[in-house]
Amino acid sequence: MAGGRRAGAYTAAALVALLTFVTFVPLLGFPFLNWDDQDVFVRNDALRADGPIAWAFTTRFMEHYQPLAWVTWIGVDRTLGLMPSAAHGLNVALHALCAGMVWMLIWRTGTAWKAVPYNESDHGPAKAEHYVAALAALVWAVHPLRVEPVAWASAMPYSLALLFALLATLAWLDGWALTAAILVQLSLFSRPLALALPVVLWLIRRPSTRRELVALLLALAGAAAAALAESSARLTATLAEVGLGARLTLAATAPWRYLWRTIWPERLTPLDPLALTPQTDALAIVLGVGGIVLVSAAAWRWRHRAPLLAGAWAAYLLLLAPAMGLVPSGLQATADRYSYMPGVALSVALAAALAAILARVGQVGRVGQVGGQAGRVGQVGRGQGTETALGIVGLAAVAVLALVTWRQIGYWRDSVTLWTRAVELDSRNDVALYNLGAALAEAGQRDEAMKRYQQLLTIVPHHEAGRRNRDLLEAARLEEEGNRLAASRDLTSAIARYTEAVRLDPRRTHSQAALGMALLENGRVAAARPHLQAALDQGVNEPAVPNALAFALAQAGEDDAAIAILRAARQRFPDDPNIAGNLAALEQQRR
Repeated sequence: MAGGRRAGAYTAAALVALLTFVTFVPLLGFPFLNWDDQDVFVRNDALRADGPIAWAFTTRFMEHYQPLAWVTWIGVDRTLGLMPSAAHGLNVALHALCAGMVWMLIWRTGTAWKAVPYNESDHGPAKAEHYVAALAALVWAVHPLRVEPVAWASAMPYSLALLFALLATLAWLDGWALTAAILVQLSLFSRPLALALPVVLWLIRRPSTRRELVALLLALAGAAAAALAESSARLTATLAEVGLGARLTLAATAPWRYLWRTIWPERLTPLDPLALTPQTDALAIVLGVGGIVLVSAAAWRWRHRAPLLAGAWAAYLLLLAPAMGLVPSGLQATADRYSYMPGVALSVALAAALAAILARVGQVGRVGQVGGQAGRVGQVGRGQGTETALGIVGLAAVAVLALVTWRQIGYWRDSVTLWTRAVELDSRNDVALYNLGAALAEAGQRDEAMKRYQQLLTIVPHHEAGRRNRDLLEAARLEEEGNRLAASRDLTSAIARYTEAVRLDPRRTHSQAALGMALLENGRVAAARPHLQAALDQGVNEPAVPNALAFALAQAGEDDAAIAILRAARQRFPDDPNIAGNLAALEQQRR
């Protein structure tokens, strides 16, 4: 590759990366979400403990084997502190790098560009290939389907794995077989997404030497080992939970679902959950499998005339296969992030299609050569006009995708907004309802959170976590009512509120203490004792509680127990005059 052409290629790749970074830069101001982020970043002490590298390569935490991803997060934590802006900045930067590498991959596939023969006197082929590669790469990079893996801080392994997969493919194209095999393993260490990448490399260019064959076999062995490590980490659904027919339904329809979302990226949800009772859809299986067979047969038949299109279709299916649903795990039936790596294959197919159109335009421009110079000039003008029109349409398409992506990014600005959007799209999304309830509760919107939990329990009556969270919120509301009633001296009503609050949440320390004090003040000494004792056992920080409990014990003639309570209380509250006075009086009385 000539120096000028190489510089032009790098410049185009950098421009694609820059435009991608700018598209996603609003994410830098977003907080962590209540969806894995708290476990991965906030509560994960292993990231900051001693010996983190050994932990990274041995842990199956979060049901994934992704040591290189953990090492990357550890490095960011040690250098910048793993705050939300750093985590999001890492995601955006990696995605921008991937966009540049997608450009390089599309451009390096090379064979399609030989058919772009117009404007040769003005370096037309180079300009055409740069334009087509940039357009196809940007369609992938700024597409709304990319928002989930980039906006979700915990999804960083997708970008890291793709970056190494793209570098491996470029190395393979350049004949660096061993380097490619190493990069494949680094991709798998980031997260085992590219399990079929060695097969894809073989489709792109068959090994021509023994060294290349050995390198490819090493990559296959690494993929097999990564698959075993990942399977040992993940909790997969049993056949009793998701039957074979339901799995076939998911697998047969998955390629078409993602293809449709690529064409029409509307109503994208952060979570498309598995059905509560997954069903077999025989018609969907027949149509889905039939469509895959028909397109695959057509791709095979046209493999010599349209090798990029045929290869891109095969790569799309191979890279998507692990996430198609034959071995379901987790909560989701489909997810936008699953299209992150297979989507590159679709962009290669788009580039091949655009190159074919431009080649056709160039050939039309040459028809006039037979009819003389004037006719030739006229036909070239028509070809260049078509080229310009295609360019305008392409740029407009990228601009529209970017606008839709900005709107989609806005749904990820915080947990409440994210799950509100998911529930708007599907009011029976039980996982989204649960997460929305938790986010609303954390944001202090208790009444709205309780409504969402109740909505969840209407759909899933036995959702224990949802019921528990709703009860905790209801207990907090009852406690507040009890406090107001107690302050207005309506002890009977206050006792009723506190009693219900304690029933819903026995660990609610203030309710236990307030109920005991109210019962005691109402003359119900025996009934007050267990609640005062519970509050004390739970570490209540109010000196009036041990005083009241000691009084109740003394009233029952249990002076020794009362003295023990007060002596322990004096250690905690040495300056409280009531504890000291009551203790002295009881000790004097016992003498």
